[in-house]
Amino acid sequence: MEEVNDVLDIGRDDKLYGEVITLADSSADGTFLLHHFLSFFINNNRPVCFVSLSQSFGHHKSVCQKLGTNLKQSIDSEILKFIDGLKIFGGRFLDICGDDTRDSPSDSLQGLYETIKENCKDLFDKHGIPPVVIVDSLNILLNIGHQSKQISAFVQYLCHLNSSSKLDARGTVVVFVSSGEDSSDGEASLLWKSLVHMSSVDVYVSGLDSGYCKDVHGKVK
Repeated sequence: MEEVNDVLDIGRDDKLYGEVITLADSSADGTFLLHHFLSFFINNNRPVCFVSLSQSFGHHKSVCQKLGTNLKQSIDSEILKFIDGLKIFGGRFLDICGDDTRDSPSDSLQGLYETIKENCKDLFDKHGIPPVVIVDSLNILLNIGHQSKQISAFVQYLCHLNSSSKLDARGTVVVFVSSGEDSSDGEASLLWKSLVHMSSVDVYVSGLDSGYCKDVHGKVK
C-alpha cells in the first residue's frame, strides 16, 4: 500500500522509532490502516506485539495475507507476538449483565499491561531493538466499563514502556479508536481527543462531507 505511505509521508524503510500513532475513524472504516501498519512494521523487520481486542487471529491473518504478510510465519519466526484480547476480556462481556463487574487480575488494564510488557521483553531480548505495540480497538475497553481517562493512562504507560534512556532507540505505539464524532458517544470522543494530545502522528479517516459516493469511500486526514 505505497499510496498510504505517500499520504502519510512515510518512506518504505522508515523504522518510526519513538512515534506514537493514533488511528481513528468516523462514519468510514479506517481499519485498513491498522493492517497496513502491522504489515509495514513486520516487513521492515520491526518486532511487533499486536493486541487484538475486537477481532480473532484468523481475521487479521486473512487480511494481512492479502497485503503479502504471513502472520503465522511471523509468529513462528518470533518477530510477532499476538495477544488475543477476546479471550482475556471475554468474561467481562458476560459480567456486564450481572452484578459483579469488578476486574480480576487477568482482565484488568494493569493485567493487560503486564502481559504486553512481558511479551515486549521477550521480543527485545530476541531481536535487540524496541518493539512496536499495536492495539485494536480501544473502544472495546470502553464497552466493558473502563473510563476514557483510565484507557488514556494505559496508553501513556505503553508509551513509556520502551522509552528508557539506556536504549539507543525507542519503541513505537500504534492505537486504533473509533472517535465517536458521528454519534453521541461522548466517552469515545473524549478518549480520542486525549490520545491526539499524546500522539506524534494522528491519522483520521472519515466519510465524505457530500455523502455517499460509489467510487470514493471517504477521506484521510
